[in-house]
Amino acid sequence: MSTWSPATLHTFTTALRGGQVCAAPAEGVYGYVADPFNLTALQTLLESKNRAPTKGYIVLISNLSQLSLLCPSLPEVCQSAITEHWQPRQPATTLVLPALPTLPSLLTGGLPTIAVRLPNPAYMQEYLAATAQPIVSTSLNLSGQPPATMAEQLPPNIPALTLPQPLSGTPSRIYNPQTNIFLR
Repeated sequence: MSTWSPATLHTFTTALRGGQVCAAPAEGVYGYVADPFNLTALQTLLESKNRAPTKGYIVLISNLSQLSLLCPSLPEVCQSAITEHWQPRQPATTLVLPALPTLPSLLTGGLPTIAVRLPNPAYMQEYLAATAQPIVSTSLNLSGQPPATMAEQLPPNIPALTLPQPLSGTPSRIYNPQTNIFLR
């Protein structure tokens, strides 16, 4: 069963492909989402969040083949982390992986790494599959403010996908397999 109507998904994906910043539910909180390869969209995200350009973003993928758009050939330690952390029933985990040097610095924060997550929830897989490309996801809240967990907390006038129930409020863990450190 679909979470959203085909018309709703079409409006959402058209807005993303057109460079608009949108909103969608992640595993624990609502987030802004955008095309990771659109510099205007990334700049709009920076301004919306009052975010430093050196922070970089988390990128969501719908399948492992999309990693080739973001990462070079991955070392064994990263491949092992993918196998371990991106399984059903595992806590949502974002992995810090080597980045392709051609990625926009606004996306990576100017670092040689990129934060990537392959989400499990069916509703996330639904909108990621409809988008048919990786998308940036960053929480809606300004730094230090509580996260948005209900549809009513989304800013007006941006294309959004919403759920009828509140989200848990727990963001993903962030793990760097090359340093063996959980950053969050």
